[in-house]
Amino acid sequence: MGGMAKALVLSSLCVVLSVALPAAATTPAPYSWATAPWGGGGFVDGFLYHPAVKGILYARTDVGGMYRYDYAGQKWIPLMDAFGHDDANCFGVVTMAVDVNNPDRLYATCGLYLNPQAPNAALLRSDDRGATWQKTPLPFKLGGNAMGRGDGERLQVDPANGDVLWLGTNQDGLWKSNDRGVTFVRVAGFVPKSVTVVLLAGQTIYAASGETGDGLYISHDDGQTFAPASGSPKLIPHQMALDTDGALYVTFSDGLGPHSVTDGAVWKLKSDGTWVDITPVHSDPDSHFGYSGIDIDRQHQGTVAVTSSDRYGKDDVWLSHDGGTTWTAIGPLARHHTEAWPWLVAYTDGAERGPSARQNMGHWMDGVKINPFDSNELIYGTGYGVWKTNDLGHADTGGTVNFDFADNNLEETVVLGLESPPAGPHVIAAVGDVGGAGWDDTRQGPSYLLTPEHETDQSIAFAGANPKIMARTADQAATSGYISTDGAKTWTPMPASPRIAKDADGHAHTSGKIAVSAGGTMLVWVPEAEQAYFSLDRGQTWTAAKGWPAPERGQEAIADKVDDGVFYTYDRATGVILKSRDFGAAFQPYAEGLPKLTGWDHGQLRAVPGQAGDLWLAAPGGLYHTTDGRYVSKAKDVNAAWQITFGKGAPWHVYPAIYLWGKVKGQAGLWRSDDVSGHWIRINDDTHQFGNMRAIAGDPREYGTLYIAPDGRGVMVGRPQVK
Repeated sequence: MGGMAKALVLSSLCVVLSVALPAAATTPAPYSWATAPWGGGGFVDGFLYHPAVKGILYARTDVGGMYRYDYAGQKWIPLMDAFGHDDANCFGVVTMAVDVNNPDRLYATCGLYLNPQAPNAALLRSDDRGATWQKTPLPFKLGGNAMGRGDGERLQVDPANGDVLWLGTNQDGLWKSNDRGVTFVRVAGFVPKSVTVVLLAGQTIYAASGETGDGLYISHDDGQTFAPASGSPKLIPHQMALDTDGALYVTFSDGLGPHSVTDGAVWKLKSDGTWVDITPVHSDPDSHFGYSGIDIDRQHQGTVAVTSSDRYGKDDVWLSHDGGTTWTAIGPLARHHTEAWPWLVAYTDGAERGPSARQNMGHWMDGVKINPFDSNELIYGTGYGVWKTNDLGHADTGGTVNFDFADNNLEETVVLGLESPPAGPHVIAAVGDVGGAGWDDTRQGPSYLLTPEHETDQSIAFAGANPKIMARTADQAATSGYISTDGAKTWTPMPASPRIAKDADGHAHTSGKIAVSAGGTMLVWVPEAEQAYFSLDRGQTWTAAKGWPAPERGQEAIADKVDDGVFYTYDRATGVILKSRDFGAAFQPYAEGLPKLTGWDHGQLRAVPGQAGDLWLAAPGGLYHTTDGRYVSKAKDVNAAWQITFGKGAPWHVYPAIYLWGKVKGQAGLWRSDDVSGHWIRINDDTHQFGNMRAIAGDPREYGTLYIAPDGRGVMVGRPQVK
């Protein structure tokens, strides 16, 4: 194995199999699943055109999986929805690759986090452009949502041999596969542990180190040995592009990004081995930033596009037609069309100037690509979605470069709270980074926006017997929350807040979760990692509740849906449901003998609409039910329960339909019971599993309708198919 003699064979570390997704244990009910239109909302950090076949474009996101663009329908097709609870890690796509000689072959590596508790990564390969996948477990972690996620493609397929793959990792060096990713060996000749981008050029391999001060490494012997590129800037290479004349263009920053970057540059490594600084604009004392995105126009030698990195409010795309000697900034020529996405007008700073005003280009602009078959088509990603133009050539004459928000069906919002009230919007969502929304009709765009659009809303709640009364928590709000008395049409800032935004040790606390009593007269608020507080005057004053469990992350209080002033919480450390009969002032044991939970397993306690004192607890070991606190039953056939909710009962049934995300008879999925958990029917199928669910909510007005919030996939709606 030459320079790889000390390489570690992957199969000696873990079982390496082509893992097929499991067959359903029961016949699913015919359901249709669709996205509630919103548009964008999350970090789209990379794009990949197939270099040899027209009309193939992919996008990757940090937490929402991977997409393929449908040019005919002008929309994105999600490619990861077949991965379920145990494969939720696959929604953090670190890098992707295509085979230049086989347009149907597609590869991706996935993994969300690098911490010791995170699952190991996986290599995914597809022979049908992402419609189906085979999975190979990897013996290390990858960080699709870690620092450096906006850097270049670390995975490459050898153009001369499609069986050979090269894979750079976040913290475990460079790896090679000779069998299309079934097994890998670590490349001994590459010393750095962190790799930000890999590029192949015949026997020459460029691999960038993510360790500060290392710069670019080059191998001239097909990866047997690597050496630092002579004269390479001692910064972190983010992305690379190789032109037809042999010139290598490289973007550099002093950090991995997408944030905490203060300096950077763009350099060209000429075919004679000399470096040339071609940076469009350098940092100065008043503006600290780096560079990340880069691409070349494969139809016109010397045409290069680059993006700045972490230049908040001033990030831009620069275009050069002479190899970086001169540059044109696209921002001053751009017009971004936000008309179809109401939330975006304010989010992009256009609200005060009118919708026709030029908005900022965006932030976290790490992904930029020029269509290899159409020099007028440029696409770039931001921290909130995708912009695409079909008239890039207008920049050459000083004309307007129009950008459309190309996020149709690319819904990467992270929903943190989801509710379906019996009146007002059919579903309302609290969303990270971009506020949230309510939908009267989920087949159309939002009917209500939870403003301001720049805030992270952590939770939303309504009064069970008076749903016009709502409350939500928001991290950036002055008092950390808002109240509505008209069913989400208008909101008033919370008069006061009990939240400690940052504790004595400097740890930030989110705004946490809030509950509204059945009649809407009282509130119980649990800021993150704090105790509960109650208010009898709609947030004018707050008092600490007595009897609350030791504070920890993820705690919440829930309101009884019938009895005003009654609240509950689940003490996972003791396995006891606590109840407050005095408006949240004091909590006392109510139901005992439930599972004790540790670690990330919080359990989920929910109250049944229209049924006083009727509680269900979803827990890793099963589903538990009590109607009086004295007797607790366990639902048969339920092996694990991760989320539970309720919706309108089936015809001729008084009790609400129960919806479960969990395992029934060993089969993971989304389930519905119409007879109080006596029987369950699976309502999703193997191609619609959606990874991890942040929340689920049954519709109390439409039998069979379930709203779900897969992590990084926005709000989705499941409805029984009409026969």
